Amino acid sequence: MKTANEIELLDKLYSLYSKVKDTISKWREIPWADVINEIDKMVETIDQFSRDCGKLPGSLKAWEAYRELKQEIDDMTEILPLVIALAKPSIRDRHWEDVIELVKEEIPYQSETFTLQQLFKCPLLQFREEIEEITESADKQLKLENTLKGEIISHWEEAELQIKTWKGVDAPCTLGGNILDIQEKLEEHLNQLN
Repeated sequence: MKTANEIELLDKLYSLYSKVKDTISKWREIPWADVINEIDKMVETIDQFSRDCGKLPGSLKAWEAYRELKQEIDDMTEILPLVIALAKPSIRDRHWEDVIELVKEEIPYQSETFTLQQLFKCPLLQFREEIEEITESADKQLKLENTLKGEIISHWEEAELQIKTWKGVDAPCTLGGNILDIQEKLEEHLNQLN
């Protein structure tokens, strides 16, 4: 009877272990372009795996397979928020380059064949805080960029330029008004956009 009980417990452990390994293996093959569509489901799934792992009997927690399973789930629980952050529209090439410099690994983020496997190979968890700082900075930069563009577009849509003739020439030749003010505003806006 004791052996049958142990086999049943081991079956539960290895069943969950196999399910987690298979699922994460499939995730590794997800193309980066599809991550944004899959990430919520991935987070839900890993949360469910974590709950299922926590429900396993205490006697299994001494097993190496349990510790490996728990570590795999915990690592994925920590990595997925970084994946979410790196998949945001605010992340530009310069931010990817910062991450590459940080992890000292090539990340082919511009490649059409870029998959999560290539990202998971990088030591993301070692640099979690730094990557979070990069992605938070990217969000702030995008917000600022959108604000500036909105202000600049609004200014020039409402700006009135006077076009005048010059020295008796019958065609419009010069801008009227205060040219210096117009040039200063134009230079200011160009600098803000660069």
